[in-house]
This record gives sequence, structure tokens and C-alpha cells, in this order.
Amino acid sequence: MGFRYTLASAVTIASAIAFNSTAVAQTVDVPFSGTVPLQATFINITPGTTETTPSGKTAGSLNKIESLTPALVTVQSSNPANITVSPPTLVSGPTPDPPGTNRIGFLQFGSTEVRSDIGGGTAPLPIGNTELKVDMLVERPETFTQGTYTYVVTLTITP
Repeated sequence: MGFRYTLASAVTIASAIAFNSTAVAQTVDVPFSGTVPLQATFINITPGTTETTPSGKTAGSLNKIESLTPALVTVQSSNPANITVSPPTLVSGPTPDPPGTNRIGFLQFGSTEVRSDIGGGTAPLPIGNTELKVDMLVERPETFTQGTYTYVVTLTITP
């Protein structure tokens, strides 16, 4: 009887193994991603000054504000990057810029000169410390109302 039990157990186990599906080897790629941050910093920002000047067909019409002295900005970059200058944006003033206002931001460093209205205003930024000169021009189709106007020119660094 022990022999029959052993034989029956062996046949049962062999049947289970024979009819059981076989394991299939599989692989999977598990993705990981991360961003290496651009390591560039703006330091030593010195604001520029502007003045109102006449332009256009009407003599004495003060409809242009432009840089008298450039703003100076030092940028420190440890990786290759691009820098973009944007047109000036009115932050505050007695009157908003009317439709038809022409706004241009200028950027100069070394022998590179960039304008916001040409080629997207972008240039390659050298590695290391670079002194930037930032200028602006805002020309309205009408005279500026008396008062204080504040504009900003945005600089953007991208990899």
C-alpha cells in the first residue's frame, strides 16, 4: 500500500509538472530621467537711465524714451547657454503705451550686439563672467504725457 501511495504521488506530481505552463523569460527597461540645471546667475545689476527725446514729423513732440546710460548686468555661467533680450515692458507710468508703440531691447557684450526685434533677440552666452550692457527704446505714435515712466527689459538664459 505504501508503494501504491508513493506511485500515485509521483504520477500526480509528474502530471502537474507536465501540464503546467512553462515560465517565459522577460525583460523590461525601467526609465529614469533627470534635469541638469543650467548654472547661470545674474549678479551685480546696475540700473540704466533714460531720457525723452523728440522724434517724428512734429518738432518738439516728446514721443521717444531711450537709454541715456545702459544698465549693466554681470552674468556668471558655467555651461554653454543662450541669452535672449526682450522688448521693454511698461511697469508704471501716467499713460499706457498706445497701439503702434515701437519697443526694442538692446543687449551688448564683447563684440556681440543683439536686438529684440531682430532674430528673436538671442545670442550664445560665453562660459565664465560676462558683463552685459542693456539698452532700450520706446517710441510712441503720440507724445508721452508728463510723469515718471518705468520700463523693464527682461533677459532670459536658456540651455
